[in-house]
Amino acid sequence: MTDASKVGLGIVGCGGAAVPVAQALAGSGVARLAAVYDRNTELARDLGASYGVPCAGSFDALLTDPAVQAVYIAVPHDQLAPLARQALEAGKHALVEKPMALTLADADALIALAEARGLALGVFYELRHTSAHQQARALLQAGTLGAITGVRLQTLIDKAPDYWQRGPTGRTVSAWRASQAQAGGGVVLMNTSHGLDAVRYLTGLEVTRISGEIDTWTPGVEVEDTATAALRYDNGAVGSLIAGAHLAGADRDEATDLYGTQGQMRLPDPYGPGPLRVFLRQAWGDLGAGVWHSLPQTPVNAYARAMDDFAQAVQRGLPAPTSGRDARAVLAIVLGLYQAAATHSVVAVSSTENEVNLARP
Repeated sequence: MTDASKVGLGIVGCGGAAVPVAQALAGSGVARLAAVYDRNTELARDLGASYGVPCAGSFDALLTDPAVQAVYIAVPHDQLAPLARQALEAGKHALVEKPMALTLADADALIALAEARGLALGVFYELRHTSAHQQARALLQAGTLGAITGVRLQTLIDKAPDYWQRGPTGRTVSAWRASQAQAGGGVVLMNTSHGLDAVRYLTGLEVTRISGEIDTWTPGVEVEDTATAALRYDNGAVGSLIAGAHLAGADRDEATDLYGTQGQMRLPDPYGPGPLRVFLRQAWGDLGAGVWHSLPQTPVNAYARAMDDFAQAVQRGLPAPTSGRDARAVLAIVLGLYQAAATHSVVAVSSTENEVNLARP
């Protein structure tokens, strides 16, 4: 495919999150990096120079650039929805970093706007594209585990002490992650949300109610760095969640376990080399019954897969494969947990309505 036929994508926000996206675009067969923009012009110039693309002088200038058909938006959380709305109103497709919005009302407004304009609105939940998640989804869709009865999510990390000021890469210095107003949430919104989306993708199940607790142990940080929750899914399955941002000895131990009537599945840390592990009550193909199987994974670039899937949707005039509705569903779960912790209540979670309600006793 020639460059002229590839989807021209502009990057908005040139911090650490933009770097692997730019790298993925450099090797893409369906998309190309067309322009970059950041209020910090040094960051934008650095990224633009690295890939030989122009640095827009303003967000408006990027949106009026005919070479830009879509934008990838990676800015502090409170800016995501306003910039995504501006992009959609300008007729650009939008791929937005999670959580896409900080309120369900803002998420719903973006979804409605994209649908009214016939534009793709996607959210960047890249775990769907890892080898382990792809293999797990195929096995689950084949019915190997039977009915899902339980889910266990853990996000155990020991982030650097300066994470809240420098982020995971140190490319930019800003304390927005520590601010409730700017970030909207801590370790659950920033990290565990990936796992919550992955469970939806793998199982097709939706959370219907949630209870839990959150706390903050880091001085100067307004969002949670520790959380736990109990979840109920729409098929009756139960789930648990535990997350911590500064747990001594943790080494990015992020994992998901799925329990079914006919087996169990343990997904590895998505950022590590571990295998997918499966136990089945009944044999399935080459997988024998009654023993654990370790299925090795082929290393893949999940960022490249995510970018290509979005670009192909743009080319074909289709909704984004990981859509604004997916972002909205995960946001409803996270906000439900925050509400449950604040009110010491069980909260009913709706994936379709513009609200999260206290569950009836």
